[in-house]
Amino acid sequence: MSEKKKSIKISGVSDGKLIGRDTIYIDTEDDITSIIEKVKESNSSILALVPPKRVGALQSVVNLKLLQKAAKSGRKKIALVTTDTALTALAGGLRIPIARNLTSQPELPEAPDFDDSDIDVINGEEIAIGDLARIGEKSTGRSNGSEDKEISAAVKAIETDDKIKNDHDADGVTDNKPPKTPKTKRVPNFDNFRKKLLIFGSLGVALIIFLVWAIVFAPRGTITITAKTITKNVSITVQLKPNATTNVDNKVVQPTIKQIKRTESVDFVATGSKEIGEKAKGAVMIYNCNTPFNGWTGMPNAITLNAGTTLQTGSGLQFKTNETKTVAATPCTSGTNDKGVSFSVTAANIGTAYNIDKNTTLAVAGRGTMNAVASDDFTGGSQETVKVVQLSDLEAVTEKIKAKSDQNAVESDLRSQMGDDIVIISDSFNAVYGTINSKPALDEPAGDGSATATMEITYTLIGINKTDLKNLIEFELGDLGDQKIYKDGIDRAQFKNFAISEDGYSIMINVVAQIGPDLDKHAAKIKENAVGKRSGEITSSIETIPGVSSVKVTFWPFWVNSAPAANKLTVEFAVNEQ
Repeated sequence: MSEKKKSIKISGVSDGKLIGRDTIYIDTEDDITSIIEKVKESNSSILALVPPKRVGALQSVVNLKLLQKAAKSGRKKIALVTTDTALTALAGGLRIPIARNLTSQPELPEAPDFDDSDIDVINGEEIAIGDLARIGEKSTGRSNGSEDKEISAAVKAIETDDKIKNDHDADGVTDNKPPKTPKTKRVPNFDNFRKKLLIFGSLGVALIIFLVWAIVFAPRGTITITAKTITKNVSITVQLKPNATTNVDNKVVQPTIKQIKRTESVDFVATGSKEIGEKAKGAVMIYNCNTPFNGWTGMPNAITLNAGTTLQTGSGLQFKTNETKTVAATPCTSGTNDKGVSFSVTAANIGTAYNIDKNTTLAVAGRGTMNAVASDDFTGGSQETVKVVQLSDLEAVTEKIKAKSDQNAVESDLRSQMGDDIVIISDSFNAVYGTINSKPALDEPAGDGSATATMEITYTLIGINKTDLKNLIEFELGDLGDQKIYKDGIDRAQFKNFAISEDGYSIMINVVAQIGPDLDKHAAKIKENAVGKRSGEITSSIETIPGVSSVKVTFWPFWVNSAPAANKLTVEFAVNEQ
């Protein structure tokens, strides 16, 4: 392969020699980063680079481009001193001058003639400086991020300046014509191709699926037929028995019953008053004797006193004996003798007045020959006035509890428990109030008067299952022949005269039903005849059926304009509201 060269003038050359220039010797182990660093550190504007016999890092066109860019960024001219044919060919392609030795004139060799049609060339002009730097690093096995960034930034600034000045060859002279960028053969980007293939392929599949759905699965049609109907009033008195089974013939229905039990409490002030205290206690000696008189010939009989016998002081204070004892009779001259019997007694009432003194005389009720004397002072009697809960307090607080309960909220809660299949009887809502209890209890001391009353309230709501109600209406209407019920009136049912009976409840139910011709038998034929027809044709055909008032035909989606297959058609029957 012959090599063509032409002379190129480089300032600083005299008598064929490079003068005023710096010579840089490149070692075999130098990589492109270290070579560029040597170029940057040189103070000369003309540099002669002497590579080793084995060109090393300069065997890559990418590295040569990086070297060339670095020289341009430093406003420096470079020439390679080499006789290596391969390096000369690479330099010729990049327009880098070549000198055979340090004393010879640098020349610009022309690129060798060879067929590159089958060679993929990476165009350095179309690759960012950073990418070129990374390619260079891959070829040399080293990386120097900070230096590459400096080189890239400097080269970009110089290139921008050269483009503005139209100095594309960086020789300091404005070019007459911009240099032509050699055409290169680009390597196909298979990643982008794969992404585009996936995207457009997915869109194509989605379009096919949509078309199949739109044509085969989506089309639907609805034919709504309004029948000519008449109204009929139905009135039924029904027995609602919680413990019975529904029997339509006997008009007995097992109702749905929902209950909520809640305990309400209210604080109140007791207004009653009461005397409380302890009863006095003590011991007495009871005597059974009689004063002698002329003609006295005998002694009175022994007397047995039962527990509870009343003893009374002269001031009217009464006491009761606590045990049963027998008192023997003995003569006595002063009303007492040494044959008395001791009894323990308790005051009949509370109070300090019953704390009587020792030797107080008491009469024995109903026993004229007997008397009693207090053996010691009586003690324990006490009395005080306290506040208590009285009946009027409980009556007043009962009304407060009833007013406090939020019956609307409870009824709403019960309704939510019924479910959509139940027709609720509003008049059945009821609240049953339990026995009121207070703390303290009725007639008990309340200390400072504070008290609390509680009451359990049971709320009830009753409903009828829609199926049972429908069966009742159908039974009441009887055999309709070639007619059918279009509206049973359940949604507007009225309930009256709700009452509690012996074994449940009773209620009167009123509904307004709508009856018309039975068109169900025509549904299959209507679908079959409608297939493939437009809405106008379908309407005209159905209106000829006896008992039909009007017809409405709708198709879905919007692009469907004729009836699809019979299994995709729905026939609905409606009534004209009166």
